[in-house]
Amino acid sequence: MIAPLAGLVAIAVGSVLAGCGTVVPVPAPTPTATPSASATAASDTAPPSSPTTVNALPGSALLRLTVTAEAAGEEVRLQLTFNRAQTLEAAPAAWESVQEACPNAIESQLEIYAGLEPTGVITSELSLVGNWPEGMTFAVAAGGIVATHGEGRGVAPVEDAPGAFGCTVAIVTGPGAATFTSLLLGDPAVPDRTDLEQQIAHGLFGFETDAGSAVDIRWRNCVVQLSSVAQRLSTEFGWDLPAEWGDGCLIGDGGTV
Repeated sequence: MIAPLAGLVAIAVGSVLAGCGTVVPVPAPTPTATPSASATAASDTAPPSSPTTVNALPGSALLRLTVTAEAAGEEVRLQLTFNRAQTLEAAPAAWESVQEACPNAIESQLEIYAGLEPTGVITSELSLVGNWPEGMTFAVAAGGIVATHGEGRGVAPVEDAPGAFGCTVAIVTGPGAATFTSLLLGDPAVPDRTDLEQQIAHGLFGFETDAGSAVDIRWRNCVVQLSSVAQRLSTEFGWDLPAEWGDGCLIGDGGTV
């Protein structure tokens, strides 16, 4: 069985959430920055130490999740930063990447969501520090529910066969930096920005255990940092917090799964 979440720590940097019992607000200290993760293999760097300390959330970010994955006697600290959603016109390269990787998934979802059309994308970047546990794989919930495409040497290739679910989540199988693009739909009669916010409000963000992982993962020290926009959406739409998911390091709309 997968070990439950344990030892989650909240570091008061901007709007930060963590899930383990009740989090008591404390005055925000000056954060101590951790080293930036490089694009090299995680095994090339020193193992992370606890508790988790995070840098301030970048102004261009929507939210960020930081967690330590422990398995097979090793541990690696993962950080997933989501950028603010963009229209297709503002992010043509990202739109092209997911369109080329997931044409069947997009077509099938447009049949389900009749009357909607591709409106925008939300992109995210994965960085990591530590020793990658051999045999560990996990899934990334990249914000959208239509189609997600991941790029990076540690990301499993997409299998977008008709009627399959290869673009539902991205699977990470090894170390290395990665990027993810998730497609967002919208109503042609509604302004794009309104559509994007509604789609983000019903999104899911973070790390999930992959059933195909060769080793069990213990997730610990899950920290979520929210921008003012994400904080408002999480309150308005009642996002489930990390402790409510019971596994992984996730935040978002519980109705999406």
